[in-house]
Amino acid sequence: MFSVTKKFYYILTACIIIAFAVLFVGCEKIDLSNIDTQCYYIGECNDSTYILKFENVASDKVTGFRYKVENSPIAKEENLSITAGRKKCAININGIDIPIKVFPETIASDSITGEYVVGKEHKKFQFYKYKAPKFKQFEDQFQSEKYKVSVTKDVIYGNAKGFWSYNPDRNVTFAEAYTDKLGDLLKYNLSPRDIDLKMDIYLPQDDTSKLRPLIMLIHGGAFFNGDKASEAYTKWSTHFAKMGFVVASINYRMGFLPSADQIDCAGYRAAQDANAAMRYMVHYAAKYRINTNWIFAGGTSAGAITALNLAFMRNKNRPQSTKGSLFKSDLGDIESVSPQYKEKFSIKAVANMWGAVHDINMISNAKTSIISFHGDADNIVPYGYDYPFNDVLDPIKIALRNDNSSEAKSVKSAFSMPLNRAMTNKMYGSSLVDKMAKAKGNRSKLFTYPGGGHSLHVDENNNLVPYFYFIQDSVTAFFVEELIPNPVSIERDKSDNLCYRIKGGNIAQIYWKAENGIILESNNRQAKIVFLPSKNERVIIVSGHYSNGIGFQKELKLL
Repeated sequence: MFSVTKKFYYILTACIIIAFAVLFVGCEKIDLSNIDTQCYYIGECNDSTYILKFENVASDKVTGFRYKVENSPIAKEENLSITAGRKKCAININGIDIPIKVFPETIASDSITGEYVVGKEHKKFQFYKYKAPKFKQFEDQFQSEKYKVSVTKDVIYGNAKGFWSYNPDRNVTFAEAYTDKLGDLLKYNLSPRDIDLKMDIYLPQDDTSKLRPLIMLIHGGAFFNGDKASEAYTKWSTHFAKMGFVVASINYRMGFLPSADQIDCAGYRAAQDANAAMRYMVHYAAKYRINTNWIFAGGTSAGAITALNLAFMRNKNRPQSTKGSLFKSDLGDIESVSPQYKEKFSIKAVANMWGAVHDINMISNAKTSIISFHGDADNIVPYGYDYPFNDVLDPIKIALRNDNSSEAKSVKSAFSMPLNRAMTNKMYGSSLVDKMAKAKGNRSKLFTYPGGGHSLHVDENNNLVPYFYFIQDSVTAFFVEELIPNPVSIERDKSDNLCYRIKGGNIAQIYWKAENGIILESNNRQAKIVFLPSKNERVIIVSGHYSNGIGFQKELKLL
């Protein structure tokens, strides 16, 4: 049994050991090793905002950089080191020791908090790991050719009676092409044949759009020649599909006997067929992911006439020659071809390339926008108000008069063709279409080609010319503006070097991102951003979608 003295001695010794242990623990150096080098820390200190970035971390010392947020787009970089001591840390900025005592409370990968003392004043500091705002990337839609294209050829959209539905251009005169078809004209005028009406459908591949705009392209050829497979139309179709549009390039019924009424009927049959083709596409809108509020049409010459009729003609505007009488059958309403497709549609905009209308007042029927191209010396389809096609049709009359074949004699006996009488009725060309459209409040833009004739997109051998691409670019911009009338852009606030704003756009959703920068705060249309010194690019990116669902992604690069 221990004596009282020994017992006291052991108790005292134990107390001393415990006291030294407590003292040792209490004086242990602050451990800095939990600081994360893979992130930025941002916080408040001495009423200023700072950004910290650590490069090297040890238990007793860390080094890196400090950035003070001021009214400058690029923060000033300073070298920073923190050395751990007993209960406090020492700070060094750019090699100079700062006379501030720092007492950390929390040193972790996601936060650094504590207290610092300046003189006798104690202040709190709080730094938290910077987390960039959530960013979601959207496609910048309809801004460039970026998709591969698939083509489904010869899709049958309807069936109707007529002469033929395609007649590829050949290197012959129109009169020669016409006389070559005399046999078919006579044969099928008495007993029209059933014709399958076909189109080629061009689709963008691997696009992410839930819904896409539709463009219907309609070739020209005086309602006698032409084919959807011509070089101009395959190139235009491919271009728009690469941009993200669904494209339907159609063939339609053509052919006519030599009289104004017969030519009016040919134009009306083309309008019926285009109407049927559009109802087909609207009927299968879900299959092709078409937004039926985004429908466009365009064509050259007879195709432009048909595109304008598709947008503006109603049954009340039918040419009188298309209606039945004692001597001829009624061609039926515009919607009478392929009646199984009953969907309604409206055209958002038309590309009118040297086309015309027979009734200028029908422009009042729709709020469709129009972009037009026309040479003011066009002698085939009038720029103003005149007879169309006579420069190509008059030689037909002469050729028929000099043709003693049985077919020509049959035509001459059936139709009177005095040389002093036009074979067509007058039409209103692009200059008057543009004037009427503007008067009715429609958006309209006319490109007049001074001294230009017909078929401005090709030369005399049907080879594409540079104006083809001017038309392509102008139509694309015009149609895209219909989809995105007020596109988004990013601009810096002139009164605040850290503030960037979104200009334009009816925006439903938007996300901000700053390459080599810190987003201090952001809302739907504004963000405060400070950039860090670096050799890397400093870029602001905004991504989102408009209220109509079209995606956008815009960038602003800072020098």
